[in-house]
Amino acid sequence: MLASGCVSGMQGSPYANATPGKKLYDLGNASQWAYAVNMSANETSSEWNMTVHNYAGSPRHMVIHTSGNGMDIIYDVWWNQTTYRVERMHANGSIGDYYQDHDVSPLQIQTLPDTGLNYYFVPFQPIRTVTARGPDGSMANLTVYAATDNQGFTVAYWIHPAVPVPAKILMSTRDFNITMMLTDYKQGPPLPPI
Repeated sequence: MLASGCVSGMQGSPYANATPGKKLYDLGNASQWAYAVNMSANETSSEWNMTVHNYAGSPRHMVIHTSGNGMDIIYDVWWNQTTYRVERMHANGSIGDYYQDHDVSPLQIQTLPDTGLNYYFVPFQPIRTVTARGPDGSMANLTVYAATDNQGFTVAYWIHPAVPVPAKILMSTRDFNITMMLTDYKQGPPLPPI
């Protein structure tokens, strides 16, 4: 027997509740933030720290300091506030015995842990709400947003509405995981241009 009428359960658009990645960072209300980063792959892991200073100006300017695990590099990143396009990058520092002080390809932004400039165009879905304890001992609800591409790469953000940057970031495939835990932030407008 055939049923007539409308079909229920069909979604109008898979992006109906999506939030673009650029909305998960409030780069206009964060002058500085820091993450403890842990990367694990093939039964090995490494840890380092990443601190970002966010400067006003046109183009906008970020100074990203990555340190730990034999690495100490400062990246200067100039980016377009409207398009989020990285226009220029400069690296100064060392990885082991290798020292560098030169301009690098703007594509190198993709080799850093997430800075708010990597997944700005990706549609993220809210997948759950979790309760977490803050540094002061208070409990807060965070919304977890996630997106997975057709290769199985997943990015997830834990968002607190009063914090301008994600409290936690997870990037994973079946071969590796990068977990970033927010350790510090300063709310307010970007720093004056340098």
